[in-house]
Amino acid sequence: MAARTATRKTRKSAARKPPTKTTTTPPPRGPAGAATAPPSTEAREAADVRAADLRDRSVDILDTARWDGAQEAAGLLQDAEDQARRIRRAAAADARRVLVEVADEAVRRLHLAEADADAVRADARGEAQTIIESARAEALQAAEEAIAAAEARAGQLLAEAEQRVSAVLAEAQERATALVDLRRTSAEAAYRKALADAAQIVAEAQERAGEITAARAALDSELDLVRRRARLDLDQELVARRAEIDAELARHREETEEARAEIEEDFRELRASHERERQAQRDRLAEELAELRRNAEAAARRQAQVILADAEREKSALLGEANTALAKARKDEAAAEQHLADARAAARRSARRKGISGRAWRGAPWIALAAGVGLAASGEYELARLVGFHEYVAPLFPLSVDIYAVVAFKKKSDVRPALSIMAASNLAYHLAERGGVHDPTNPHGSAIILGLTTVVVLTFVVIIWRVHRLLDSDHADTAPVPATGTPDGAGGTAPSGGGTGNATGGGTGNRGGTGTGGSGGNSTSTGSGKSGGSSGPTGTGKAAATGTGNPGGSRGRQRTGKAGRSGGGKPTAEQRAAVRGRAAEILRAGETPSPTALATEFGGLDPEWVRNQIRAVR
Repeated sequence: MAARTATRKTRKSAARKPPTKTTTTPPPRGPAGAATAPPSTEAREAADVRAADLRDRSVDILDTARWDGAQEAAGLLQDAEDQARRIRRAAAADARRVLVEVADEAVRRLHLAEADADAVRADARGEAQTIIESARAEALQAAEEAIAAAEARAGQLLAEAEQRVSAVLAEAQERATALVDLRRTSAEAAYRKALADAAQIVAEAQERAGEITAARAALDSELDLVRRRARLDLDQELVARRAEIDAELARHREETEEARAEIEEDFRELRASHERERQAQRDRLAEELAELRRNAEAAARRQAQVILADAEREKSALLGEANTALAKARKDEAAAEQHLADARAAARRSARRKGISGRAWRGAPWIALAAGVGLAASGEYELARLVGFHEYVAPLFPLSVDIYAVVAFKKKSDVRPALSIMAASNLAYHLAERGGVHDPTNPHGSAIILGLTTVVVLTFVVIIWRVHRLLDSDHADTAPVPATGTPDGAGGTAPSGGGTGNATGGGTGNRGGTGTGGSGGNSTSTGSGKSGGSSGPTGTGKAAATGTGNPGGSRGRQRTGKAGRSGGGKPTAEQRAAVRGRAAEILRAGETPSPTALATEFGGLDPEWVRNQIRAVR
């Protein structure tokens, strides 16, 4: 694009060179000397410029045609590349989709194998649990049966022992009865025999108790043996079952590994086949892309040739039109010069008419303003006459009202009150006139006159008050530039004004100073003063001789630079707002603000300027 633009600019600059001027022999003058004058230089230059412009247009059209051909060829190539890119992306997407499907199938088969293995493990685990529970139940049942048998045997032995004890006790009772019977016969013999029998009975009872204890111990040992034997049998059976389950799990694990190996082998084979297919498709797409590129380049070349031929034909046509236009321009040169002269004359006449009408239109608003003010003044004058003012004094009332309105508009302040006073004055007069205030038969005429008199008096009093406010505001906005003076009498600087000079001061004493200044007159002035005194100005200079004078050294009033004040120029809006805020606070507190104290508080401002700000706040 940059090369094309540079070529176009080069051709334009070459085309804009002025053509070689050909000198033509002027036609012979007629006998009367009234031959046609040759074309002027301006017309020839205009025709040359137009011819150069036509040549530039033809060059631009040719460049545009070439650029369009190149753009169309580039578009065809871009379309072919985009189509090949889309085909490549579609093939890659198909390959990825096939890979994903194969991977999903492999994962699904692996999950199925793992699920089968988990199911086998769960079945084996459930079967082992069932076997363990059945073995445990059988062992518990056998133990319970053995315990029941042992308990039955123990009960039987206890019953036999109790029977034996009962029999022994019965026999002992019988013997005791017999001994009681024999006691009568032989107490001593019976006593010895009874002791022997009792000892024998006790020995027999102890023997029977030992036998019962031995039987119970034997029964307990037999029961413990039965329990141990049942537990041993159960453990052996559990070990056998666990070995069978482990063998089954190992077999299922081997089957799962074999299935996984088969799936991985199938996946590798499928991936290899897919890679071969994708490579073949990539080669085929590359061949198709090359064919599309060749076709696009051939079509672009043919299109460019057609566009170039059309551009050449258009260029020839444009050159012919340019030559025709150049001839026509040369023919129209004389007419153009005549039209130019006529246009200049018409422009001069139009300028004169516009000057007159412009002055009239500029004066029209002032005429309208004067007419409006005159109408308002007439009503105000008649109102003053109506309430009893003398005819020589009555014009002062419209003068005060209208001048107040003009000043308010000029200052852009109190516009609404001024217009309200003007409108109220005119309305009061015209309404009173319409209401028959001069009619002797009107009983309310005198009351209306009294009311209007009150209104007129209050009106010019209000005008005086508002005009004073406007003057105070104007004075506050255009406060004088303060001068400076140093406290120790080292010197004071008078403020620089509109003149060309400046003023400096130096002095002796407590806080006095002398000031010298030169503006246009190169004159000097001195002054001295004390801290609070007013006996002499401090750092003073007249306006004509110091920097505080008017431009050009014109004489004006004297300015005084007091001690402790800075002469950095006009106070800023921030200082004005701060001084007014402080003065308002002092007034709200019921005190009277001091300009000197406020000037010192705010960095040595001009007390006169501070006094004006206090007036504005009041």
